[in-house]
Amino acid sequence: MATFTEKLQTLDGEKAPSTAALTFLSDISTEDRTAFRDFWPGLDTERRRKITATLASLIEDNIELYFRPVFLITLEDVDPQVRLSSIEGLIEDESKVLLSRLLGIVRDDPDEDVREAAAIALGRFTYHAQCGKLGQSNDTSKLRDTLLEVARDEDEEDAVRRRATESLGYYNGDPDIQNLIEAAYQRGGRDAESAVFAMGRNIDARWQQVIMNELESNHAAMRYEAARAAGEMTLEDALPLLVRLIEDRDSEVRMASAWALGQIGGRPAAEALARAIQEGDPALRDAAREALEELAFSANPMNIL
Repeated sequence: MATFTEKLQTLDGEKAPSTAALTFLSDISTEDRTAFRDFWPGLDTERRRKITATLASLIEDNIELYFRPVFLITLEDVDPQVRLSSIEGLIEDESKVLLSRLLGIVRDDPDEDVREAAAIALGRFTYHAQCGKLGQSNDTSKLRDTLLEVARDEDEEDAVRRRATESLGYYNGDPDIQNLIEAAYQRGGRDAESAVFAMGRNIDARWQQVIMNELESNHAAMRYEAARAAGEMTLEDALPLLVRLIEDRDSEVRMASAWALGQIGGRPAAEALARAIQEGDPALRDAAREALEELAFSANPMNIL
């Protein structure tokens, strides 16, 4: 049987390793992590990109695979595309080790796309912080302060600032963050779209009218964000508009509206979803079916079938 080191050598062959050939990297030991860390930089850039992208894809289909130790190493790669795939591969990781790493990346990584990905990934940590699941550690306060710093940094790229604002949205009742969201909304454009996204996460009554207004926006991207936000906030007043939007000319808006109807529930929502299953395009039918299942589960969580 081949040793771990021998299997590593196959990664550097003439042909790119197959998907099946990469599963040996799952749940590697401490000793093997050291071997992998020493071996990894010697691979050419395209090979490293291919491997990390494949590993990130593998875990989407097989929950038994565990590449976290590998991704924590490849997160330090000199290539930004490898670092991006590593962040994607760590999507289920909610450890303070990763939190600390992401906080450094979002401020200091030289690549805009990587900083943006880190800002998005930090959203799950702000959610846990708001729920009290991170405790009162230094990392918890650093999380809020770092994202605020990024969102306010006029020298930072707009996309990174917007993602930081979105991730901060979970902090309900925080005046600094509510002011940040309001300022982003007032700037208009993509900033306003991110602000509405954050409003949905913020679940504060002060945003309800804004969301209701934007459900009738002339811009499909804003209608999409407003529909998602209405679902996040379970805005019952939005039901008539969402019932109309499930027939919107934009497919993404239609699917966001279906999702929102499933979150809000009620007879009008159920009827609109049932119609979409019968009359909608294939993608909408699938979205409506999932939303109707969510609605049924919420109504009777012990017996959804």
